[in-house]
Order: sequence, then C-alpha cells, then structure tokens
Amino acid sequence: MKRLYWTQPDVLETEVEVVTVGPNQVTIDPILFHPEEGGQPADRGAIGEALIKDIQVVDGKIVHTLDRPLANGRYVARVDKERRLYTATQHTAQHILSGIAAAQFSLETVGVHIGLESGTVDFDQKVEWEVAEQIERRALDVVTLDIPVETTFNDTDAQARSRFGQIEADVIRVVRIGAFDKSACCGAHVPSTGQIGVIRIFDLETKKQGTRASFLAGARALERSQAETAILRELRKMAGCATCDLPATFQKSLERAKELGKEVERIWSLRLGDLVKSAEMVTAGSSPVGVYVGELPRELAAVLAGMIGEATAGAGVVVSDTNIAISSRTLDAGGLLKKIQSTVGGKGGGSPKSANGRLNRPVARGELVDILRRP
Repeated sequence: MKRLYWTQPDVLETEVEVVTVGPNQVTIDPILFHPEEGGQPADRGAIGEALIKDIQVVDGKIVHTLDRPLANGRYVARVDKERRLYTATQHTAQHILSGIAAAQFSLETVGVHIGLESGTVDFDQKVEWEVAEQIERRALDVVTLDIPVETTFNDTDAQARSRFGQIEADVIRVVRIGAFDKSACCGAHVPSTGQIGVIRIFDLETKKQGTRASFLAGARALERSQAETAILRELRKMAGCATCDLPATFQKSLERAKELGKEVERIWSLRLGDLVKSAEMVTAGSSPVGVYVGELPRELAAVLAGMIGEATAGAGVVVSDTNIAISSRTLDAGGLLKKIQSTVGGKGGGSPKSANGRLNRPVARGELVDILRRP
C-alpha cells in the first residue's frame, strides 16, 4: 500500500478505499495517516464522518481505530493539519540535529522520541552546552538554506542504516536532507527545511553514558522561548538588574539567605531550653513523655525532641507544622510514630531511640496528647 506521507507530505486530504478489519477498525488505501511508530505519535483526523482515535501497525498492516463503525467503501480522509505539522516539523528537526551532531561532533544518535509537548534525542556521549549551542547555530543554517527533504527507497548505503542498527523490512525508506543527514526512517516530514523555522535545544540530561537533549522546533520553539523570556523579564524586574547580572544577583541572594538561615537557627537554638520547659507532660504506658507542638525550624526538631527526652528521662515528641521528631530513652520511638500516624497518617520511620517523618495534616497539642495516652 502507498504511504502518501512518505512521498507527498503536502497531501492532507484525499479519497481512500476503506476495508473493515475489526470492530471500529479499518485499513485504507492509499495510506494518508502516519501510525504510531519510529518514535513519532500517530496522526489524527477523520475518514468520512468517523474520527480517528488511534493508528497502529498490526501484523504489517496500518490499522485505524475509529470512534464509530465504517462500512467498506470509498470515503474522503482528512489529516489533522495542526498535529501533523507539529510532529513532522519536530521529526525533521531531529534529523537535522542528529546529522549535524554525527558529522561535526562525532555524536551518534541512539534514541529518538517525538512527544506531543517536546522531542528528545539521545546521544551516545556527554554533551556540554557549548556544543549544543553550536549544533543549534548550524541547524539554523540548514533551515535558512531551505533544503528539500527527499525520500529514496531500498538504499543500500550502510551509513544511512546504521543509526539504530540493521533494518529488517521489505522496503527501506531513506530520508535525505542534502549533505546534512541521510538515514532510514518511517516517519512523516515537512517537504523542505525552510518550513521548520527555529530549532532550539532547551535541556540536556545525563542518560547512562550519554546525553538526552530536549528540543522544540517551529512555533512551539518560539512559544517556549517567549515563555522563558517572560520569566526573565519578571526576574529582572524583581532583581532590578540586567539579564546578564541575574546569575550574580541570584548567587548573592542565596548566600544572604543561607546566612540569615544560620542566624535564625542560632536564635532558635538559644530558645530551646525554654521550649523544653514549655513541653506538656503526659504518661504513655508507664513512661513520661514531653510534647511540644509549635513553630520550629525543621532542622532543630530532632534536637529539641532529644533535649525533652533527656529532661524527662523518658521520651520527647516534637511536631512543627507536619514535621514530627521523636527521641526516647524508655519507649520505642518508631512505635510511637506509628501510633500517631495510625490516626493522622503520614510517612517516616526510625529506630527504638529516634524516629522522624511527616504527618498528613497538622495536629494540635491536645489531640496529640490524647493519642499518646491511648493504650
């Protein structure tokens, strides 16, 4: 069957012959819609009045799942233009990125995914941002040249087939973009690189021994860049500085916040003795337990619990917001935590001597005392 998106990517509407192959499932000839394969999402659209819900390759056939039954016969099929333009643009951009990376930086592509929000390319080696930026600039040259995206069949050039290993298929389709890329591919592409627009790499992530590059092309790349520029505008406004000064300003703010945090912690540390005295005493089993519920830096909760446990010669329970810390000389701290969480929920654990975690909700001192008093 003829795949129009291989050789006539501009054809988005045509008459097709429909054959029913299952409940709400059909094959069509010629094949207008791209199925979910090759790392590219399936097209959407309609065949007659039936909307396409999914397209998969099943036993060598491209099967279209519809939202209603469709009798055998001839119908007009229409591709969702916006979705096709997005996936074809991203896929062609990926070929350009992979081709440049391989030819000029010896980076082999070992994985590709064209998502509905962004695309990713997995390279076999570590990639630094300096290299990613060079790839972006050279990709812009390819777009500006408006090079035709050509399809050939049964090309025996091993280099074109090596990117993901040997291909086992009756028909080998190779996509060529001038001298910049030549690789076997089953996806849908735009007719020429000039239709892509800008190509941007937005993130680099370590992936095993290599790097996963997240990218966008065309209108989506512009939208993402505009969104990030809007964030920069807000940051400039808040910081009262130019974009180039933001890193230094942010670093100074972090250092100042760290200093203030240490000072706040020091002041709280001076108050811990008074907080120990303010703890409410309760008997759990035969052991005294001191309970403090109130504001406290999370880092000091365990310290205060230990001080209360030492002062009472029993156990100390400290709750600040939803953070909880328990220190005990006489009871099982982990067991006390489970007892409290059985009522208010939460996560965490520990040993018989100390335990800590988070509660699902804040708890008042009176409620906590009642829980501890229960047998």
